[in-house]
Amino acid sequence: MFPPRLLLGTALLFWGGMTGRPIPGLALALLVEAAHWTRTRWDFGERAFLRAWRLCVLLLVVIAVLILMDGARLDAMLRVFTWMPVILLPLQFVHSYGMSRSMSLATFSLMIRRRQAHALKHGLPFREVRFSFGSVFLAATLLSSSIGRNADAVIFFPGLVLLSGWALISAAHSALIPALSTLIPALSLLSLSFIGGLIGQQGLSALHRYAIHGSFSRIDDDESAQSNSTSMGKLGPIKQSPDIRWRLKPVQGRLPTLIRTASYATLLGQYTWQNTYLPESVVEDLRAKRIPDDFSELTVFGNPANPEDPEDTFRLAAPEVTALEAIDPSLPRFILRGEIENRATLIPAPGGASAFHRFSVQELQRNSFGTFRLIPADPVVNTTILWDERLSTEKPPWISSRRGTDQPLRFQPDLQVPSNASKTLAQIVDEIGLREGNLQDRVMKMRIWFLKNFRYTRYNSNPRGSHEDDELSLLERFLLKTRAGHCEFFAAASVMLLREAGIPARYTAGFAVVEFDHKRQEAVIRGTHAHAWCRAWDEAAGHWIDVDMTPPDWTGLETPAVSRFQGLRDRLQFLRQDLLVWRSQPGNMLLVTVCLLTPLLIGFAFLLRNLWRSKRRLDDPRRRKSVRTVLADLEKPARRLLGERPSGQPLAAWLRQLGPRLDSPESLDEALSLHQRLRFDPGPLDPQWSERLAELVAILKAGIARLPKSP
Repeated sequence: MFPPRLLLGTALLFWGGMTGRPIPGLALALLVEAAHWTRTRWDFGERAFLRAWRLCVLLLVVIAVLILMDGARLDAMLRVFTWMPVILLPLQFVHSYGMSRSMSLATFSLMIRRRQAHALKHGLPFREVRFSFGSVFLAATLLSSSIGRNADAVIFFPGLVLLSGWALISAAHSALIPALSTLIPALSLLSLSFIGGLIGQQGLSALHRYAIHGSFSRIDDDESAQSNSTSMGKLGPIKQSPDIRWRLKPVQGRLPTLIRTASYATLLGQYTWQNTYLPESVVEDLRAKRIPDDFSELTVFGNPANPEDPEDTFRLAAPEVTALEAIDPSLPRFILRGEIENRATLIPAPGGASAFHRFSVQELQRNSFGTFRLIPADPVVNTTILWDERLSTEKPPWISSRRGTDQPLRFQPDLQVPSNASKTLAQIVDEIGLREGNLQDRVMKMRIWFLKNFRYTRYNSNPRGSHEDDELSLLERFLLKTRAGHCEFFAAASVMLLREAGIPARYTAGFAVVEFDHKRQEAVIRGTHAHAWCRAWDEAAGHWIDVDMTPPDWTGLETPAVSRFQGLRDRLQFLRQDLLVWRSQPGNMLLVTVCLLTPLLIGFAFLLRNLWRSKRRLDDPRRRKSVRTVLADLEKPARRLLGERPSGQPLAAWLRQLGPRLDSPESLDEALSLHQRLRFDPGPLDPQWSERLAELVAILKAGIARLPKSP
């Protein structure tokens, strides 16, 4: 009966290796293959298959809840599917250790069961569909292996092909496929299926992006603390994700209008920003365009108001303030919450962040540009941020010096402007009058100039003009020709104009806080709220300030289309994040696990108890009369002609198939009759019956030996 011996066991071992679960894979393989090594069976009926199916559904729900509680987000369903061999194990157990070698399709459908019951009640015809569940279990195991975390290993594809080929050959040998000549087309079809599967996977990913983002193209939301490649050089509309990235819930005071992810000092080319200190021509260590990484851990200190709680801690965000200033009770504060993957991630914070309160992380670092990078301890970031506009998370502007000397270099990253645009920048700075006045006055002059002469658009176009216009840089085209663009153009232009006016400035990427959910009393940050602006050094105040020259109505212009299911996705995301935050609190995950596993453990204990009792009743000699006769000696030679005796089939019924092949079938009939008398006749046994049966068995053995083996 398909699948053959060792195939399921090997597939389960393969599943364990591809999913990183070798011990569960070995345990499942031993349990499934043990059915071929033992004669122990249970007389499971159709109700047993139905109960096993319901147990599979319960296992599916429990595993899905545990995975969601563990923090899986986009790959939650894939992670659930990798546990399919465990989920379907109850059905496979009933199939392997039961008397029946097939199960009804009605097990999975209440509608089919009702139709079947109706047909039986009224004597109507009903065609029952039955199949071997082992084939389904094998297919589920191989599919689960294909999405395991080790599925990219070199051994995966050869192993999958070998197991699939083994299954096809076994199916042909079992007459499930009419002829061996069909194996070549079948294997070809298998290869085409693999290729089609890869194409289908990419197609489904594209459809998912279109359903969620309204576009088939990929939307890259990755962030880097060292480099930012803007969209200034890309023509066409700028696409961003409407999914919620962060949530800001006010605790005290107002919320910030801008939350920064990273800042950059050096413009490479025309649209790539980096946070490098020195050009490669100055320092030999910057070979191969390596960028220095000056991240360092944040200072952690306990809450003076609650010294007994070791979890009640602050992490100092602003480097130039004392601990007591950073946690001043009068400072505004808000809760930052967002779901992230378990990897190093940049988190947004106001430019004037002073401290993080109750931040559970594996690692939290800050570089000299005020960028925060963390490795999370939980799937959802949840911390309270204290902030003040008069503070700065970054250090003052940096001036380089030659190694081993105090002689300053002319290179100052926060004042560098592109040489090919310096003339244009100087003309505009003089036109606006940015070389005179304090910082606030000069920023106001620049804002008025942008508002009067520029407009916001998400669409990047290539303006037609003379040959001289074609030689202009992207920044010059924006300032002189198009005078329209998205926030990255305004941010880059602001940085360069301020630098030309002698004010240190940096390009900054992050999010604008523009959407407030009054029902939930919190701000929502989506991918469409991604923003760019600049940070300028206020020499008089001694700290950096935000300077945003993008027209203030940019969030209401050319708003991208939102999926009709976005509202439902938002509500589910809120519920999920809040649940994960609750789960992360001490003791709650253990409580959830116990509540979910207790009913399962009780159910498994009850099931094992019933199985043990059932086995004992079947094997108890006091409950059934079992007499072994010499007819059993015919089983071994008969296997050469009939194959293995099916589990649960009586010996007499199995040997009766030899009748048409024997020269004297009457001898077999007499032997079977004596066998039945010796086993079940309630009266006294005649000793001559045993002698006669032994003679007949000897005659039948000789007759069987003369018969040719079945093809």
